[in-house]
Amino acid sequence: MRPTLRRRRGFTLFEAMAVVVVLAIATPTALSMLLTGASARIDAAHVSRATWFATGALEQVLADVHSDAAGLGFDALADAPTYLNTPGTGLYARLNTLISHYTPMGLTLGVNIGGLVAYDGVAPGDPDDDVYRYITASVSWTDASGDARTMSVSAMVTDL
Repeated sequence: MRPTLRRRRGFTLFEAMAVVVVLAIATPTALSMLLTGASARIDAAHVSRATWFATGALEQVLADVHSDAAGLGFDALADAPTYLNTPGTGLYARLNTLISHYTPMGLTLGVNIGGLVAYDGVAPGDPDDDVYRYITASVSWTDASGDARTMSVSAMVTDL
């Protein structure tokens, strides 16, 4: 007599319940890890964009410092509001294409022009030594967790 082999054609109720329990435990953990990873990627992208934005603005200031055009050059930095905000010719107006590219991404730019200082960054008050200025381009945004973030790029410039 031949032995009869039983063929299984499906899952038992117990096996199906075990799969449901395992998925119920693993899915929230996996989703949490995916969300954390997505937030980290978004934040990294914003830092990269902020770096490019601030660097682009600072490069324009550096070019302006060495320009012979009217209203530009190192001496133009002495009147920061005029240099930055003059309609049509101010820094922000000339950076309009750059600014309009990054603003929809939630990034905002601010440029700060410091007072005259010596080579070591201190202002001793000697006109022969105080021939440098710090220029700082700062970009602000809101990160994936809703916190305000700022990234700054600075350079020291002179007319020498």
